[in-house]
Amino acid sequence: MWKSRFIILLIFLFGHAVQAQLDSLQHLDEVFLTDSKLENFWSGFTQNRIGKSSVERNSFSLTEVLQYNSFIYFKENGAGMVSSPSFRGTNAAQTAVIWNGININSHFTGQTDFNVIAPGAYDEIIIRSGGGGVGYGSGAVGGSVHLNNTFSFGTKKEEAKFHLGYGSFETTEAGGEYTLRSENFYLNAGTNFISSKNDYPYLGTDMFNTHGEYLRFGTKMNMAKKFGRGRIGWNSEYVYNDRNFSGSLTTLGKDGYKDYHTRNLVQYELEGTWKSTTGMAHVFEEFRYYPNKKKGLYDTGRAHTLVANTALERALTEKIRMNAKAEYSFTDAEGDNTGAHKRNTLALLLLWNHKLLENLDYGLNLRREFLNDFDNPLLFSADALWKVNSAYHLRINGSKNYRVPTFNDLFWVSGGNPHLNPETSYQAEVGQEVCYKSFVFDLSVYYIHSKDMIKWVPVTPVVWKPENIARAENKGVEFRITYAHHFRDFGYLHLNAGYSYTDASDVEKNKQLIYVPYHTAHGLVSFETKKTLLYSQFLYNGPAFTTTDNSAIVDGYQVVNAGFGYQLSKTLEWGGAVKNIFNVYYENVAYRPMPSRNIQLYINFNIY
Repeated sequence: MWKSRFIILLIFLFGHAVQAQLDSLQHLDEVFLTDSKLENFWSGFTQNRIGKSSVERNSFSLTEVLQYNSFIYFKENGAGMVSSPSFRGTNAAQTAVIWNGININSHFTGQTDFNVIAPGAYDEIIIRSGGGGVGYGSGAVGGSVHLNNTFSFGTKKEEAKFHLGYGSFETTEAGGEYTLRSENFYLNAGTNFISSKNDYPYLGTDMFNTHGEYLRFGTKMNMAKKFGRGRIGWNSEYVYNDRNFSGSLTTLGKDGYKDYHTRNLVQYELEGTWKSTTGMAHVFEEFRYYPNKKKGLYDTGRAHTLVANTALERALTEKIRMNAKAEYSFTDAEGDNTGAHKRNTLALLLLWNHKLLENLDYGLNLRREFLNDFDNPLLFSADALWKVNSAYHLRINGSKNYRVPTFNDLFWVSGGNPHLNPETSYQAEVGQEVCYKSFVFDLSVYYIHSKDMIKWVPVTPVVWKPENIARAENKGVEFRITYAHHFRDFGYLHLNAGYSYTDASDVEKNKQLIYVPYHTAHGLVSFETKKTLLYSQFLYNGPAFTTTDNSAIVDGYQVVNAGFGYQLSKTLEWGGAVKNIFNVYYENVAYRPMPSRNIQLYINFNIY
């Protein structure tokens, strides 16, 4: 049954990549990214930009946005609970999350929980596939997710947007945003909120998802001032999360988690023969883990990170561009289970892009890091993009990347190992893009070899300890097809389908890594007129092993959503979606069911 649904949906699939292109074409003002490296370097790497419209369809969580718009696989301990990514078969700590050019993965766990990030807080979300250690440091092995806020200057404009949403399981969502723009000044401020009782039924049983309540609140402020050849910008964000942790089919939930994050970045840019950029950032994280939420006792940890960097970028000739950057970061962390520790890191980067021919350019990039607690390897990457003609593009890239041990790995009170080495990996990719009329076909083949992987192993029945013992090989194929068609004055049809095959194995055991399905697919169809939007989404994840000896699996599943939007007036829009239309029972972590069929409604106010 599901196969027939899949085939039907493949015929009508929308592409977020196409929509992202349309979004960018509508921008006529002067727009600046806080991380210019993404624009000027690494043309041989795949970068998938997710537009605002795609985010609005899955505004409840960043996990949903990426599930339906990228090849990243997620395992969730229930809806709204901890969400860990697997990018090309790598683990969660090998996927870097970059906020306006700053790596924000936790210094304790080494990863980012994608369910605590509000996707609507950013102007642009970019998925950069392949190793990014040279540009973004630890963790950018399988790929990186970039959360960017842009600065826009141009014709004076003032606008305010408000969003209200309500969904099944007593889910309430609200947000607001104010933007003021002129020739020399930009201000953007916003807030977002979501809470849910999250008590969905476990299909096929008389059980419910008890103790799964969650709340997320965030604010943002982005300002920029342009004067002469210079520009100064400030990005600021505050995020608070309060969650009970769901139980499972076999256990009752009683624990909970609160976390707080503040992020501030100030950057000064000066245009000239050399473009200089100087920035300072402060990133703070704090968590409180409650073994029993009712008792109020908790373990806590907090980390302050200061980052200072300076970069010089210049077009040496019409065909050669170079960027040299120095970045220093200092982290002061303290946790009940790790003690107090400090980390100093100095990184030196050299990026080089050469347009060898009119239709061929390549890049060579180096990074050297110096840490106070252990040596890091010299990192490098090379890439090339050959636009053979308007219909065929060929790209190739290779890189060496790494992941530094976290404070939990090194200092956990009942098993940390201070003698760990960084994980290192080598990655290569070949990709090609073919354009035929309104169709775009994209195919990538990649290989990743990782060594010294950090793995927690049992020392006694109750004590585990991390060791550099694992080696892994990741091989895979990613295929995407997109299509866009304009029916004159009637409307737009946008289609997209993506399929990936991932073989990620433990070299010693010759077994597939846990929670890495061999097959995944996603798709979207959208038809849009001046006032109406209709769309449908599809997600398929194949079976995934849940034990290292591959003796147990979590079943594969397919989920279909459908939604609509209608513009009542220039300032008022309403719409909704039905998630999991066919009421499919599915888990992406064993014994932790995901939501049954549910409904979401929203209303947007836009004041110009």
